[in-house]
Amino acid sequence: MRRKLLPLAAATVLACVTAATALAAGSTQVEHFSKTFPVNECGFSGTVAAHGTEVFRDTGDGTYFANHTFFGVFTADNGKSATASYAGPEKQTSPPVIDEQAGTVTIMTTDGGLFQKLSITRGPTLIRDAGSVTFVDVYEYTGDPNNPVGDLISETLSGLHGPHPELLSGFSLFCDVLGPYLQGP
Repeated sequence: MRRKLLPLAAATVLACVTAATALAAGSTQVEHFSKTFPVNECGFSGTVAAHGTEVFRDTGDGTYFANHTFFGVFTADNGKSATASYAGPEKQTSPPVIDEQAGTVTIMTTDGGLFQKLSITRGPTLIRDAGSVTFVDVYEYTGDPNNPVGDLISETLSGLHGPHPELLSGFSLFCDVLGPYLQGP
């Protein structure tokens, strides 16, 4: 569940994307990260130990290709832990579409691979989303064509292939299954 887990490594991923946007067309940047930080997940405080890799390629035509791996172990203050992971490609399918009159920027990306897996650490899988999905994200237009993307307005999903229970739940399933495990005996 890349879009749910992304906040867990937000600083790292944002740094990768920010650095990558400054690259010359056709160049590739590879970032490896390993971080431990406090977090509150589904109402439980604890610590995340995360590591992964971000490969970002500016394709030179206003789009990008990225490949992500993320592994994070959340250990709640009560000692219970869960492992979240994802791995796979993400491709921006066309350059951002700026509609100055509407004040919007639309970006379409397609993700594939293991979109999200949440498991009890060294135990059974709680959720697994896998296969491809296309996101159409509409953002506020900043008025600056060199840095056009503002706040997210809306997101639409299409082209779902494979099991995507978390995406189809509107990202509510994550805490619905993790919370009872963390709270239980």
